[in-house]
Amino acid sequence: MTVPQEQLTFIEGRVVHRKSNALKLSFYEGPGDPLAEAVQGAGDGKGKKLGVLFGFKNGGTGNHQLTFPDGRVLGIQSRDGAPSIFTEGDAPFATVTRGEHATATLPDHRDVIGFTADPAEPKTPELFRLILTAADGAALGRLDVIRRAEGWGTMPSMLESAWNEHVWWGRAGQTLPVPILGVRLALQRPVEGVERDVLLCASVDMAIGLRPYTSAMS
Repeated sequence: MTVPQEQLTFIEGRVVHRKSNALKLSFYEGPGDPLAEAVQGAGDGKGKKLGVLFGFKNGGTGNHQLTFPDGRVLGIQSRDGAPSIFTEGDAPFATVTRGEHATATLPDHRDVIGFTADPAEPKTPELFRLILTAADGAALGRLDVIRRAEGWGTMPSMLESAWNEHVWWGRAGQTLPVPILGVRLALQRPVEGVERDVLLCASVDMAIGLRPYTSAMS
């Protein structure tokens, strides 16, 4: 089913280096202040933070943090060979099991969001393409993980005209010295609550934690 352009919701997140050498991912829904910002290893100990400072850890596993303008903080535990865990305070609110595809599950074992590779073009030199599904199996939208600067200007034709109407930030520039340049979410409806939290944390897990959510990303 084709979604009217005015109903599409776009969220873009771009990755940069902070002065501490840690990666920072800022999410925007439009012009103005960011929706939220994530920082690599903000929940790690001093030893790991020194590794980041001296440039030995350019993304990857660790305890990353996502902060909202109201001060709310979510944790993203990006782990090697184990599910990713998203937390608020000390309590996990979702776990992501990765493999050929990925599924985010709530503490009561209910699935909340599924991540699968785009069946037509899961991977290009510029980006990875993922399809998102909601808890009821309905299509939720798409998620692009940007690998090269040219990827910001690459979008399926069915979404391109809508994106051109919604884009407020800079177009593709020079390639940044980071492993993943960012993410782009094109959603068929607005997301709130745990759905939004899971999508943003999963984006951090992929862009900063460098966790593969489909086999095409491995």
